Amino acid sequence: MENTEQYKMAIIGSPDSVLGWQALGLVAFGVLNKEDIVNALKEIQGDNYAIVFMTEDWYQEVPEEINKLQQKALPAIISVPSQQGSTGAALKNLRKIVEQAVGSDILFNK
Repeated sequence: MENTEQYKMAIIGSPDSVLGWQALGLVAFGVLNKEDIVNALKEIQGDNYAIVFMTEDWYQEVPEEINKLQQKALPAIISVPSQQGSTGAALKNLRKIVEQAVGSDILFNK
């Protein structure tokens, strides 16, 4: 039997940061404060999202909520640089995800 379940992808960030992502087919959540982020994450939990990108500036505002979501297989929460540029948080998050998935730091092993 074929699995016909459709998954979505989303982006959470400031309204200016998420506009371009909509053109790629992602559901965009433009946020202005921490409450907006929490509400967006609640909406995402209630639907079939496989991947949620979040700009670094907002990702750092809700670590507890993100940790709760990361305990589940889906959605994967991935931080990305915002329009202001990178703070290094996205790379740190990517390292953490890879280490959890494969058991060691295969990307930046020093």
